Amino acid sequence: MSLVNAMLRMLAVQALRGNTIAADGVTDSSIEALSSIMSDRQAPVILMRIDEAKYSGQNEGFFVTSGTVTFALDLIVASAVAYQTTDGQTVSQIEIAATDAGLEFSLDMLDRQWRRVLSDPTNAFAECFRGLIAAYGPVKAARGVDPEGGRKHAIRMVEIEIEPVCDPAPGAPLPAVIDAALTKLATVADYQAAVAIMRAELGKGADLTSWQKVQSTLMTTAAVPGILGVAPPDALPGLVEAVDFDNVGTVINGAETELTEDVLPDPDLGGSA
Repeated sequence: MSLVNAMLRMLAVQALRGNTIAADGVTDSSIEALSSIMSDRQAPVILMRIDEAKYSGQNEGFFVTSGTVTFALDLIVASAVAYQTTDGQTVSQIEIAATDAGLEFSLDMLDRQWRRVLSDPTNAFAECFRGLIAAYGPVKAARGVDPEGGRKHAIRMVEIEIEPVCDPAPGAPLPAVIDAALTKLATVADYQAAVAIMRAELGKGADLTSWQKVQSTLMTTAAVPGILGVAPPDALPGLVEAVDFDNVGTVINGAETELTEDVLPDPDLGGSA
């Protein structure tokens, strides 16, 4: 998985909370977390998860630029049921009810509402969510059925194939859409610590030289960047590059800067400017 996937789940949760009949009963990945905010009555809830990802690139390193993930929403009508443990502790447990006409209507309403909310141009969290998605694929839904008795439960599992923006490789600039997503998530108190951790991780690799960034991105040995022309031909592991190769074009074009003045030929020594 990736940090972008984590951001997608967090943004979707915040976009949906308070904007569907599930109210605050929206959570990221864990249904157990709902028990603390649910009463003993039946209530609709939404569970967000990303369980599967596929990146088909070959020889592109671990930070490939394209792939698909299955973004899933579990639409559920459930109850928080309290019971006593053997040591006298009161524990709250989520139970999913068998479906009926009324519960089916609740699921139909939730299915409409999540689509509307995540498409809403005026929802700032949904806008950041959409910014992290490069393409949408098929959307499918399945009923929750007891595999043994065949009883239908009040749960509908929706899966959306999406192509998210990829995590930046170590040392690469932070894309504007990722920066915007992190900035928005930092407005939520529960996510501030996670945002700080993600920013620190995404900032690692900034001190690598240009050719080391290429090596890291492609997951190659130290000799490969030199073969590709982004490192000195005699570059050895551990050698500090004399020129910032992100700006090597200024040398080729003959524009003298503080960076290139020692590289361009000196007319006084018989060279030509």
